[in-house]
Amino acid sequence: MLRSILLALFVVLASAVDAQFVRTASPSVRSPRMELNGEWGSLPVMTLGSDDVMCFSFDEMSHTYRRFIYRITHCNADWEPSGLSEIEYLDGFNGMPVEEWENSVNTIQLYTRYSFSVPNENVSLLLSGNYKVEVYDDEDDSVPLLVFAFPVVEPCVSVDVSVSGNTDMSFNDGQQQLSFTVNHEGYDIASPAAEIIPVVYQNRRLDNAVHGVRPTYVSAGALEYVHNDRLIFDAGNEYRRFELTDPRTAGMGVEEVLFFGDEYHALLYVDKRRSTHSSYKDENGRYFVNTHEGGGSQMEADYVYVHFALVDIPRLEGGDFYILGDLCGNGLDLLGKLDYDVDEGYYHTTLLLKLGLYNYMYVWVPTGSGAAVTHHAEGDFYNTENEYLVYIYHREFGARYDRLVGVGAVNYRLEDN
Repeated sequence: MLRSILLALFVVLASAVDAQFVRTASPSVRSPRMELNGEWGSLPVMTLGSDDVMCFSFDEMSHTYRRFIYRITHCNADWEPSGLSEIEYLDGFNGMPVEEWENSVNTIQLYTRYSFSVPNENVSLLLSGNYKVEVYDDEDDSVPLLVFAFPVVEPCVSVDVSVSGNTDMSFNDGQQQLSFTVNHEGYDIASPAAEIIPVVYQNRRLDNAVHGVRPTYVSAGALEYVHNDRLIFDAGNEYRRFELTDPRTAGMGVEEVLFFGDEYHALLYVDKRRSTHSSYKDENGRYFVNTHEGGGSQMEADYVYVHFALVDIPRLEGGDFYILGDLCGNGLDLLGKLDYDVDEGYYHTTLLLKLGLYNYMYVWVPTGSGAAVTHHAEGDFYNTENEYLVYIYHREFGARYDRLVGVGAVNYRLEDN
């Protein structure tokens, strides 16, 4: 019965599916990627004054050339514009066109891959801090089609980070607690507790990021952040995953692939609430475009409507379930929101995705909250492998923007603790 319901939804959902990266105003823009030096999975943090290059790309779902332009904006630690003039943070020109594109080959879904990088011969970055790169259609620059966001660091301090399943609230239960030390010996900070702004991310998620936590201890050359309740995170579970590298073959996690109405549709095995910790090794929400077509050429990777179904969970009031992972911009994307089928009693949604390997999880978002809860569908287990990033910003007294002066990272693995 569940399969027949999903098949009946094909026509309706195919016209409603969309995808975003941070935010987008166009259903025709898909699979945006941002990679440091073109390396998949690398931490997207540039080092000021280095040879680092941030590479950007995205698909536009047609073979018709469109002229896109990109604009770079400097931001503070909260990702709001810093208010600096362009000549203060850019060397070169803003609002340049995206000049590299390539049409897909032998695909049912036609698309053109656009790409560019920063810095380039037209522009380079002068300051550390956060940056947004907004992409516009040259014929309508009122709303960006998509936004890339990344930081640039000028290393002035070192950051030592550790994480434990033994927290101030529980012992090896469903949480993990972060501790970190900012070592700033030799780097002058007039008022460290007031001027330093830490931002902490778990698996690069935006919804549960921690901003502006205060140090527990302040010494001459170090700031210690320990035993702080704000640094306790729900541990969640390993990400679910599926593999779809051939539009005619069901890969890992895929029950069936169908060709319906000149479109490929993949039905994943139905997902259930998890009551135990998963032993699968995940990529913390990332995805990797891959295909067996054309010797693995990404330009021959087709698009497939992927159908998700979450069962074994009664309908919950006061919130909604979302899919979380890079396939939905790693944020609470409205297009990753699940609908509830009252008659059949399950949650479902459909996403148009490029062939590849994907990580995802289901999270519950209470109405009016911007933070996701993992335990309803995934459970919370202290031994879950998670990535934690600590960005250290410095706003000197009288300064007009937040400098990024240090970055720390740690992956929690049970065998390392």
